[in-house]
Order: sequence, then structure tokens, then C-alpha cells
Amino acid sequence: MNRKFKLVAAVALLSVTSLHAADNKIGTESDPLVTKSYVDKQIALVSGGANSDLEARLSAQEELISALSQEIASLKEEGSSSFEIVSVPAGSIIYGKQGSEMIIRSGEGSIIASSAGGVQDVTDGVDLAGGVKAPNNNLLIVPREDGRGIIASKTMVVMVRGGYTIL
Repeated sequence: MNRKFKLVAAVALLSVTSLHAADNKIGTESDPLVTKSYVDKQIALVSGGANSDLEARLSAQEELISALSQEIASLKEEGSSSFEIVSVPAGSIIYGKQGSEMIIRSGEGSIIASSAGGVQDVTDGVDLAGGVKAPNNNLLIVPREDGRGIIASKTMVVMVRGGYTIL
């Protein structure tokens, strides 16, 4: 009887273990069994999508940096921080762009004003009206790009910082 009891107990133990394993739902949709290749494929999809998004954002930032670098270079060309020596022949006009600074080093010229005003003589602290003789060695500022400048009656050598046009 002892042997029969041991056999029945072993069968019962195996049945209970099998039922318990089946009840945990291993390998079901809520707890799937997967292969290593499936996991690797899913990781590649997730990391590949993230990398492409980061690469797109990086590319956009590089384009922005390039555009800003070009804009900075063009601003340096237009409005240099140093003075440029310019020769203005007699009878020609040097028109300043907005904020241009001019210093007449030699020669003679007269101010060309606009309806909004003349050219500022910062050295003497006055606004020079149209037709007034432009003083030599004074800092003259063109406040707006509206046709203000200096017409040369004799060839002038002018130091200019900022944009200008000679006609």
C-alpha cells in the first residue's frame, strides 16, 4: 500500500504542477514567447526611427548655422567696423546708407539733404542743411538712406564706415 500511495501522490503532484503552469498563461498574448531575432528587429525599428528624427533635426540646425554665417559675412561686408578710404572725383556725389559715417580728409564738398533733414556733424553737434560746405576732419553721420550725402566740388578723399554709393 505504501507503494501505491507514493505512486498516487506522485501523479497528483505532477497534475497539480501541470495545471498551475497552464494557469499562468505563459506564451499567451499578454505574456508572449518571442525569439531573439524578433526582439532585435523591434529594437532596430525603434532606434532607427529615433536616429532618423535626430539626423533630420541636426541637418536643419546645420542649415540654419550656414544661413546665419552667410548673413554675418554679408553684414561684415556692408558695415565694416573700420573706415575705408574713398576718392570722390569733382562733380560726383557720395550717398551714404543709413548710419554711414564719413570724414572728409581733403578736398571740398557740399551737403546734399533730403526733405527729412540734413547730415549730422557729430564733431560740432549740428545738423548740416543742404548746400552748406561740408567741414573737413569732422565726423558726419547719414541718419537715413533717403538721398543724403556730399557732392564734391573738388576731388575729395573721404573716410567712410558703412555703406555708400558714388554717382
